Amino acid sequence: MPEIPPFIHRHRWRLALAAVVLAVALAAGWWVAGGTRRENPLLATPRLAMEALAAKALYFNGPAQPWLLALRPELLTAEERDVRSARSRAFAQAVANPALFRQLDRELHFDTLLFVGDPSQYRALLDHLVERKDFTLAYVDHTSVIFQRPAAAPWTMEALAAVRAKLGPLSPREMAEFLALTAAKLTAAHREGEAKKLLDEALALDAQGVEAWTALAGYQMNRGAFADALASADRALSIDSRHLGALAIRTQVFYATKRYNEAYALSQRLVARLPDDPNVLFKHAQIAHEAHAYKAEITTLEKLIALAEAEQRSTTGYRLYLAQACMAAGQGQPAIDAFNRVLADPDLPADQRKFSLESLERIKNRTGL
Repeated sequence: MPEIPPFIHRHRWRLALAAVVLAVALAAGWWVAGGTRRENPLLATPRLAMEALAAKALYFNGPAQPWLLALRPELLTAEERDVRSARSRAFAQAVANPALFRQLDRELHFDTLLFVGDPSQYRALLDHLVERKDFTLAYVDHTSVIFQRPAAAPWTMEALAAVRAKLGPLSPREMAEFLALTAAKLTAAHREGEAKKLLDEALALDAQGVEAWTALAGYQMNRGAFADALASADRALSIDSRHLGALAIRTQVFYATKRYNEAYALSQRLVARLPDDPNVLFKHAQIAHEAHAYKAEITTLEKLIALAEAEQRSTTGYRLYLAQACMAAGQGQPAIDAFNRVLADPDLPADQRKFSLESLERIKNRTGL
């Protein structure tokens, strides 16, 4: 299935980041390299979430697949066990493309949805699910979120108490981290009241918890309290200056408040840490555009195209952004070439085809090429 990022006119790049933490792989999650050492395997893995799964038709995001293969392979079809299959690729892409998810749902009739890892990576789909209300939040912990069709019993704080009991004895720091990471997922699921309760408890247990301050920054940013979010992110970075989640939130706050040059400088640091992460690269390209760093934007989009080609994913969406970046940089022929590649895609939506044809005509009239 072709992967085409949502169409956004050039002057509307900024909308793609509104109220969304930069999608940083390895950021603000239980798998953070160099984070708190976790001896308890229930803290270090999504084992509890895997045990809670009961599904006949399961959708899962990319980070969930290896855990399902290891712990619940009976829930997967043969195609879903193959990480290179078209279905596995489509599942991984659908977190950023609700229309693709709906296409898959019409075909497979999911009754259960599993998301493992950093909620910023699946935030677009999560927002869509919350808006549509045809799936219900059924389970959440520090590693995972599970949604089910409305017949499922809705999640409550009492359900979290049962999860906490299964973890066994924890130090105050471990419990604070568990609460903070769970709160980050509740914030993404639009359960802000419960998230704030967990964050208050986490900070009371460990006022120096980097995950708690990072999750609080995400909660505050989600509410549009950008000054508070920046202060909380800075507090997290004073504890761990390399924490990816806090860096990502600080970047987003600068972007949301139109401090584009500062956002760009931080985004460069994120790219240096995660040079091949498509989510990080895509957000970097968006920020680079607003900072008028068009050469960096073009270079980043070209890298995204190369990564997509290597993974046998569609490059059309990236090429559409590349064509517009070349236009902004005054590169007429490269822009023409990119638009022609976009127009060669038979699956190009009608609005994108119309925009590409009109843009191509303007370039040719302006440059005489």
